[in-house]
Amino acid sequence: MIARIMKPDFPLSKFVDSVYCYFGTTSGMRQHLIPDGKTDLLLNFGSAIYILDENKRICALTGSIFQGIRMRPYTFEFGKNLGIIGIRFLPLGFSSLFRHREKEISEKPVSAELIAGKSVKEVEEKIAEEPDLQKKHGIVVKWLNDFFINRDRSKQKISDSLDELNLSKGLLKIKTIGKDEAGYKRIQRTFNEYIGISPKLYSRMLRFDSIHNELRKAPVVDWMDIVTKYDFHDQSHLIKEFKFFTNITPSEFLLKIDRYV
Repeated sequence: MIARIMKPDFPLSKFVDSVYCYFGTTSGMRQHLIPDGKTDLLLNFGSAIYILDENKRICALTGSIFQGIRMRPYTFEFGKNLGIIGIRFLPLGFSSLFRHREKEISEKPVSAELIAGKSVKEVEEKIAEEPDLQKKHGIVVKWLNDFFINRDRSKQKISDSLDELNLSKGLLKIKTIGKDEAGYKRIQRTFNEYIGISPKLYSRMLRFDSIHNELRKAPVVDWMDIVTKYDFHDQSHLIKEFKFFTNITPSEFLLKIDRYV
C-alpha cells in the first residue's frame, strides 16, 4: 500500500495543513484518529471505509465526504481495496475557502458535493484518470487554489493570530496572541461563531499533536521532559490529557503509536 502525506506551499499552507494519500490493498487496516481541531475532506475512489466507536461499526462510507472537527477519538477501518486522497483544513481554512463555517460540519460525514458543489466530481474524474501519485496531488492543489483565489478575506486578522498559535504548538496564551482585551475577545468570538470549539481546546489539541509527533521520532522517551517542555503541571496532568485525547495512558499510547494519526 502507498501512504504519503504532503504539505502545501505558501500561501495555501495558511489554510490547508496537509494532503494525504492512501492507495493499494489492505487487510482490514485500522487507524485511530486523535481530535486535532481540523476539518477533513476525503476524496474516495471506491474504498469501503467504516467508522467505529468503541469497536462497534457505526457508519460505512463509500463516497467523498467532509468530516467536521472531532471532539473525541475515532477509529477508521479500511476495506480490502483502498483509494483515498484526504485534505486536512486548518481552523478558518475550511470556512475561508468554502464559505461554510466549520461548526456547520458535524463529526458525522457530510456529502462533499453538498459543500463544494459539482467541482468535486470533476476533480475526482481527473484524479482517477491520472496514474501518477505526484500528479494526482498537483490536481488537488490546483483545485484548492481555485477556491483560494475566491476566498473569504474577512477573517484575515484572526487567521494571522492562528498562525502564531500554530507555530507555538499551542503553548502561547490566547491573551498573549490577542495583544489586548479587544483582540482576545475577537479570537474567542470567532472560534465560537465559526469553528465551534474554544481557542483553549484548540490549543490543547495543538499541544497534544506536537507531543504525538515528538514521540513518533524519539528513540527514548523522557516523560518528565515532556511534562516540562509542554507546560503540564505534573505527570498526573499529562496522563489525564492522554486519556482525554486517546482513552489510554501515555505508556499504552507509546506501544500503539503507529496506529494513531
